[in-house]
Amino acid sequence: MAEIKNIIFDFGNVLIPIEEERTHKALRELGAKDEIVFETALYHQFEAGEVSSEEFLKGLQEFFFRKIFLNDIKDAWNALLLPFPEDHIRLLKRLKKKYRLFLFSNTNELHINHIKNEMGMFNYKQFCNCFEAFYYSQELSMRKPEAEGFEYILNTHELEADETLFIDDRKENTDAASELGIQVWNLNPENESIYDLDKVLSELHS
Repeated sequence: MAEIKNIIFDFGNVLIPIEEERTHKALRELGAKDEIVFETALYHQFEAGEVSSEEFLKGLQEFFFRKIFLNDIKDAWNALLLPFPEDHIRLLKRLKKKYRLFLFSNTNELHINHIKNEMGMFNYKQFCNCFEAFYYSQELSMRKPEAEGFEYILNTHELEADETLFIDDRKENTDAASELGIQVWNLNPENESIYDLDKVLSELHS
């Protein structure tokens, strides 16, 4: 097995903790219909950059029994995001000395703006500077687990698939990367964390 030279990180549940039930609960408390949780087509369109933030929020507005302010829906949508652990920046700075680091996340403008505000621009810039490149699905117009996003990153940065480790908490995403020859770690946030990365790398290098 080739030595790892590049690491592609997912964001949610890998570098920033999330609890999706917090958003489901917040939407229910606003009076949303149960079907809102299953409206994955709209979520995917938003993450792929096919609809704007305003269009997305207005689309969610249709799932309420009464008129809800868009700002209240936005707050509920962002409720799943927990505070960013600042010591992750120290970890990434250490990894950057040895590996080429990238980020590929299925995410959206509302979540990213919330994270920037919560972290503060100084910490957010420090975080960004740990990576050679950032790829948010909404900006890239490509979502995981479609192969084209992974292929774009590999080709753009001339990365060898077998020298690249992709870390994600969703198995469908790591399975897709694995099919392209990328080495993967399907991180389980219930019993693993990014602090286990040294152990994973050691096993892959052995």
